[in-house]
Formats: sequence, C-alpha cells, structure tokens
Amino acid sequence: MEPIKTTRAGGGVPRRVDAFCHFAPPALLDYLEAKTGRPHPFRGLFKARAILTDSRKRIAFMDARKLDVSVLVPLPWIEVTPTVWRNAGQAAEAARICNDALAQVVRADPARFYGVALIPTTEPQAMVRELERAVKELGFVGGLIAVGPTVKRMDDPAMEVLFQQAARLEVPLWLHPSRPITYPDYADEPASKFLDWQTLGWLHDTSTAMTRIVFAGLFERYPRLKIITHHHGALIPLFANRMEMGYRSFAQDGMKFPTPIKPPYTDHFRKFYCDTATFGFEPLVLQQALDFFGPEKMLFGTDTPMDAAEGEFLSNAARSVESLRASEADKSRIFAGNFLSLIRKAS
Repeated sequence: MEPIKTTRAGGGVPRRVDAFCHFAPPALLDYLEAKTGRPHPFRGLFKARAILTDSRKRIAFMDARKLDVSVLVPLPWIEVTPTVWRNAGQAAEAARICNDALAQVVRADPARFYGVALIPTTEPQAMVRELERAVKELGFVGGLIAVGPTVKRMDDPAMEVLFQQAARLEVPLWLHPSRPITYPDYADEPASKFLDWQTLGWLHDTSTAMTRIVFAGLFERYPRLKIITHHHGALIPLFANRMEMGYRSFAQDGMKFPTPIKPPYTDHFRKFYCDTATFGFEPLVLQQALDFFGPEKMLFGTDTPMDAAEGEFLSNAARSVESLRASEADKSRIFAGNFLSLIRKAS
C-alpha cells in the first residue's frame, strides 16, 4: 500500500479536509454510455460543474477557499446503470476503470486529494478484490457503497465479506444514497414526483441502511469497522428518541427483533461517523448530530460540488461548524483531525 500523505502541499498538517465530496472520472461515464448505447442521464449535470471532472480547476477552487484536502468520492455509482450493475463482469470492469482514472488524479496531487474506491457490489468476491486492490495498489483510503431500495440491503449475506474486508484493512466505508427517480412514491405511479426521491428519500435510505447495519450486529462482529454516513447522519439524530421509545414500547408488547445486539439499540448508532453536509447554513441541525454522535465522530464533509452555486455547500458547512456549541479543539477535530486519525490507522 502506498503511504498516505497527511501533510499539505505547502507543508504542515491539513487544517481543513472535505471528507465527503465528489469527483466524476469521465472514463466511467464513457464506459457506461458505451455499454448502454445512450447518453448517461448525469452527463449534462456533470458537464455543468467543471470542478466535478477537471482536477486542475478543482485545485484552483480549493486554493481560493483555503481547503487543504478533498476526499474524492466517485460519481456516478454503478447502480445508477442497472444493466451494468447486474452484470458481474461489467460491474467489476466499470469499478476498475473508475478507480484507475481516479488514481491518476490522486497521484498527480497526493497532498491535496485522497481517493475513495467505487465498489462493484454485484458479486461478493469482486467487492473484496476491488477494495483490496484500491487500498493496497492504488493507495485509496476506503470504499463507497450505494444504499437504497433498489440495490443490495446492508444485511444481505452477500455484503458481509465487504464489511469484513474493510475491517481487516482498517479503512472506512462511505455510504451514499442511490434511490432513483424511477422508484415511485406511490404504487399507482410510474416515478417519484417533486424530487421526493432525492430530497426526502435519500435521507430515509441512509437511515434504513444504518438500521440494517446496526441490527445485523456488524459493529460487534467487526470492532474495527468504520462507516461514514452522508448528510449529517440522515434522520437518526433527529429521531433517535422516537426510535428508542418505539423499540422499548414494542418490546413490552412482546415483539422480538432478530438481532444479536442488546438494548438500548440507539446507542449502537453512535458507532457511525457522520459528515456535515446539510446544503444550507444549518448550525442547529449539525448541533443535533454532534450531540448524538459526539465530537470524535463528526467529519467535515460538504457534498461539493453538487451545489447550485459553486462553493455554496463548502461555505455553508464551514459556517455551520464554526457556529457549533463546541470547543475550538473539537472544531479543529471536525475540520480535519478526526478524518486524519481515521486514515492514519490504515497507513
């Protein structure tokens, strides 16, 4: 495994690391279009955001905003092209193409970029092989898993080997929601309406994935497993008390959960890491997440560059963190320290 860089281009330890932002290797889009024979639905969206695909422009963007490091989480995930995802050979090939292209970007600026591997979740051994290759040969810091109602559930037996491998390699896994617009809100309609699939559905899907991971006992079986959730831990911090009350009241009525973990169940959710992507200036939302997960489990992550106005997500996330009821030491950990501790364990 290549050594992970933990110093800034100009020297010193990074002060700000965006632990959950995106990059779209054009080679992946080209491959998916070649296999489907039609333009990828994300092509126009990605073209409108130059820093999503152009690493030189991304560096200039980072320099202008005093961002030391971007952790590049790949877009699109394979699952958005179902014909490729369902084909084990094509899914593995798509992941290799994406990760090799992303590795070139990281190698060109290893002090500014860290890479997260696209994982082909179609077949268990392909997941394990690609994560190991990405970490040991490409020097990546972890892998990406797409979650949602149209892909593999997190407690699917086929997923177990991926969690086991991540724990063995001591690298984190990033969760990203993937519910498509074609998944309807109601059974009598052909597709979702009013962006419900994305604005609300993605938060639900991340929360459901977290629930399946917790109740499957994955953290207990693999104590070194580290999982990073998107969008400030989704709905879990907001509804933790409601969840715990439900677990207790239904247990009193005789309901038994098929789980190896012990109550109180919501305590197990605190084993996740969360990012700070809220889209808007939301210090109260982040405060709730901070109070739930704790200052050692929050990572500065912005979802850049998926904002409508370039730099808006980064600015809003930074302002929100600065406005937290937290010590300056804790804010420093959120901005960079917590993530650097995570990847040092993998180096």
